[in-house]
Amino acid sequence: MRRYRLSVDFALSMILLALNLTAISLAEGGVPMPKTIIHHVTLKWKPDVPDTEKLKVFEDLKAILADIPGVKGLWIDTKRIQPSDFSRTFVIEFADRDSYDEYVKHPKKKAWDKHYHGVREQSFNCITVN
Repeated sequence: MRRYRLSVDFALSMILLALNLTAISLAEGGVPMPKTIIHHVTLKWKPDVPDTEKLKVFEDLKAILADIPGVKGLWIDTKRIQPSDFSRTFVIEFADRDSYDEYVKHPKKKAWDKHYHGVREQSFNCITVN
């Protein structure tokens, strides 16, 4: 009889735990909320910028990011952009604020910024922190 009671208590505890976790998940919208920093850029190239210069922007960016611990990802393959007259997007995911700050003050980034600003007509930037 005692083992039966322990089994029932354990089963009820597991059910309550599952209901609690479900309630928490629903309260948070049921969507994972990562604790990373996302840097999203939508850009428009200047007219007549050669493809080689566009490729150089991303190759140089990859080299900079390879030097920084805490870079979790780089997305550069654009499928759709709004506004539609823009040319490209890229997204960088950083593990934390320190890795983002290291990116911002990286010595090679100043040279990259100079090249990038020379070939882009306009860009919109967004930094998202959860």
